[in-house]
Amino acid sequence: MNRNEKKGVMAVRMQAEMGVREVVTELAEEFSLPDYQPEMKRLLRVRATVMPPDRYIGGGRAECAGRIDYSILYTGNDGAMYCANQSGEYAFSAPMEIPSDFDGGEGILCSVECTPEQTTGRVMAPRKLSVKCRLRARVRFFGTRVPTEGYEDDGSMERLCGEVECAEVFEGKSDALALADEIICDEGDDTLRVISAEGQVYVSEATAGSGAANCRGEVAVKLLCCREGGENATPYAILRKIPFTQSVPAEGMEVNCDVMARGVCSDIRITVEEGRILCEVEVVLAVKGMRRARVAYPKDVYSTKRETVCEYRTLEVTRPIKCANGNFSVNTSMSLEEAGIRQGLSLVDLSGCATATGVESERGKYRLLGKCRFHAILSDGEDLSAQEFEVPFRYETEGGGENPCDTDAFIDVISCRARLDGERIAVDAELSVAMSLSSKGTVTLLASAGVGEEWKARGAVSTVCYPDRRDTLWSVAKRYHCPLSALTARNKIASSPAADAEDSLEGVRFLLV
Repeated sequence: MNRNEKKGVMAVRMQAEMGVREVVTELAEEFSLPDYQPEMKRLLRVRATVMPPDRYIGGGRAECAGRIDYSILYTGNDGAMYCANQSGEYAFSAPMEIPSDFDGGEGILCSVECTPEQTTGRVMAPRKLSVKCRLRARVRFFGTRVPTEGYEDDGSMERLCGEVECAEVFEGKSDALALADEIICDEGDDTLRVISAEGQVYVSEATAGSGAANCRGEVAVKLLCCREGGENATPYAILRKIPFTQSVPAEGMEVNCDVMARGVCSDIRITVEEGRILCEVEVVLAVKGMRRARVAYPKDVYSTKRETVCEYRTLEVTRPIKCANGNFSVNTSMSLEEAGIRQGLSLVDLSGCATATGVESERGKYRLLGKCRFHAILSDGEDLSAQEFEVPFRYETEGGGENPCDTDAFIDVISCRARLDGERIAVDAELSVAMSLSSKGTVTLLASAGVGEEWKARGAVSTVCYPDRRDTLWSVAKRYHCPLSALTARNKIASSPAADAEDSLEGVRFLLV
């Protein structure tokens, strides 16, 4: 059969994933403390905070770069606790391949998820230290897929179209949002010193607007303080929550999108005055939205006049499940031996970080699984030491149905505290979660159709067709090269929403063709 290779009768435009890259970057920095900072004796904790990256796409790859902040808690030669804040830079590239059926110049989106792992430090000299951090990045590329069907339409072609639900993804990042608060302190003879300041962002609500996402939440600022000059210089924590409202631009986002949002503190400045503490905080928000888009695509075609041979192709599509923000708590108790803590110590401070390990669907709910890693600062009355221990968690949200095969989840420990009771430690933590879930599916569409010799009908005026249970209105019409409208009119069959639906011939015993 001769094939006609004419193209461009119908093009289907849909956003689709072009590829995923896992990039691991080993960061190593050396820092020197300024002269006004006390010398280091022992490191207690090194915490890394990754700023959302700037992205540049070109030359067949995505270049990602940003700032990483280190909060370094240590003891000085006087045995007291101090904190040094240092910043470094990170950069990495991820190769990008654009398949032949994607538009290389339109709608390319690079989604990056960066997670710091195994952050360690080492004192090299009284005023010099080295920090190592493994940065794991998951880079996803989205583009506009434009598959086309090709055939020559001489006016005799009958076309069958279908619809598929797929996800459209939108992302955006805000400029730094400045916030401020004032904490009134009890006045005393001893000097108040703020050892360290940390901020965790909790987005309690994120809704989609036109070209933007509207976010509401609060920043939990934790100050580790002590009174100097007195007999009791034991550090203690002050927790303050600063509310915020911010609109984050996200190109293409619409009001019918699901949205998740997360934030990070890009700067914290603390000023201690007589009787009060002034907090100045800057927050950067990142948002992701998913919209359920229904895209029409060509399923099949045939000629009523000529023999027709079709070729098909199968495409993978991403289906949206949900985007959501939420919060939950972790409450647990374990023996000191399980936590690796010696008896007789007192707890000075507790901080934590969380990592998602997977998601499962069960009984109408999605269950996010993960682990919290807590870092305890302990004292024996003279010296300070540190100990880490892990606690598993799970977070449930409504909507369990499709099994999610792709998950973006960001979990932050907003606040945590612990108490030592005899031979056990009890931990209470508040966590925030920002997550998006999607699944994968396939759709079979028409790739091309070739027409050949003229189709010769049988000599009878009409043919009686007895369809079997696998037949549809479309399959019968295609078999006999009959116009679909003529077949339904002749047999007085009501038009079906889909001519290839399983029930399109329900109740029909025979057809006159």
